[in-house]
Amino acid sequence: MFQVLFNSEIGTSPHSSLLSEPVIDPGEYGYIPTSGLTSGHQGCTGCGMVSATNQVLRALKLTGRYVAASIGTGCNEVITTQNTSCWGKVSVDHNNFPNTASTLSGNRAAYEALVQAGLLPPGSVVNVGIAGDGGSYDIGLQALLAWIARAEDGVYVCLNNEAYMNTGIQSSGATPFGAKTSTTPYGKKANGNPRTPQHLPDLALAAGAPYVAVASPVHHRDLAIKVQKAAMIPGPCLVECYSVCPPGWNTETDYFFEITRLALETRLLILYEAELHRKEGYAIYTLNYLPDRFRPIEEYLETQGRFKNLLRNPEMVKVVQRYVDRRWAFWADLLEHNGVGEKVIVRLDSVPDAVGLPV
Repeated sequence: MFQVLFNSEIGTSPHSSLLSEPVIDPGEYGYIPTSGLTSGHQGCTGCGMVSATNQVLRALKLTGRYVAASIGTGCNEVITTQNTSCWGKVSVDHNNFPNTASTLSGNRAAYEALVQAGLLPPGSVVNVGIAGDGGSYDIGLQALLAWIARAEDGVYVCLNNEAYMNTGIQSSGATPFGAKTSTTPYGKKANGNPRTPQHLPDLALAAGAPYVAVASPVHHRDLAIKVQKAAMIPGPCLVECYSVCPPGWNTETDYFFEITRLALETRLLILYEAELHRKEGYAIYTLNYLPDRFRPIEEYLETQGRFKNLLRNPEMVKVVQRYVDRRWAFWADLLEHNGVGEKVIVRLDSVPDAVGLPV
C-alpha cells in the first residue's frame, strides 16, 4: 500500500503537491463567472444533487476547457435529460447504470483521436463522469475501478445521497447503518440497514487514483477548488459530493444547510482530500474542515425520518457513535499537531442560534 502523511495545515487551499500552479480560488463567497445547470431540470425541492451538479459544472469551466459529461442512470440523469437544454454548453451522454466510467473512458479515447487528427487542440476538453452512489458503489464499481487501473485522465463525480432514490429508495453500499429503506425495513426481525457504509474515496485511492476528495455544495469554495484539482491533476481523479435527499431521507425540503451543518458537527461527514504519490509510496491527506463544536450523533439522526426507529434503540445509536468516533480517530495525529484537544459536545437545544429540525 502506501505511507499515510498528513498536511499540517487544516483547511481548503488551491495548491496541490501534484500541480505546479494553484487552481483558481473563487473565495468564500466569490462570484464564479461560468454557468452550470440552467432552468428546466426536474429535481425535487431541496435536492442536493442539483446544487452539486451545478457547482461541479461551473468549477470545471473555470479550467478554461470544454466539458464533456457522461451521466449514469439515476436521479441526476432523470431530472436533467428529459430537457437536455438545462445542461447549457456541455456535451452530455446518458449511459446505462453500470458503465459511467466505461463511457467516460470512451469519451476520452474519442477526444484523443480528434486531437491526433488535428481537429481539436490538446488540453481543450475535460471529461467527467457523474453518477449516484448506486451507480458508483455498487452497480458501476467494476467499471470505475477498471478506469482507475487504466490510469486514464478524467474526473469521476459521485453524487452520494446514500441510496437508490430514483428506483424506490433501496439501500446501497453508501446507506448508513440503521437507515430505513425499501430493502432494509424495520419489523419484528429487521432493524433497518444492518451494514455500516463503505467509502468510495478510500476504495478509489487504494486502487491507485492520484486524487480523491469529499465535498459538499454547502461549502462551495471547497467544492470548486477540489473539482478543479481533479480536472487538472493527470490521471483518474474522484470527487464525492454529499447530496441531501428530502424524499429518501424523509426530511423537510428547506433544511439543506442545517442538515449538512449537523453532519459536519457530528463528524459523520468529513471534508477531506488525499493526493497519492504512487511511485514514492505515500499519500498526503488534508482535513479541509474542523467543526467549532462536536455534537452527539443523535442530533443529526433526529433530522431524518429514515432514522426514526433507530433512535428508539439506544444500543444502535451507540453503534453509530462508535463508528463516527473510529473514523475521526484517523485524524488524531493531525489534530494533536495543531493543538486541538477533545472538544465539548454541545446539545442542539442548548445553542441559542440553533434551528429545530422537524421530521
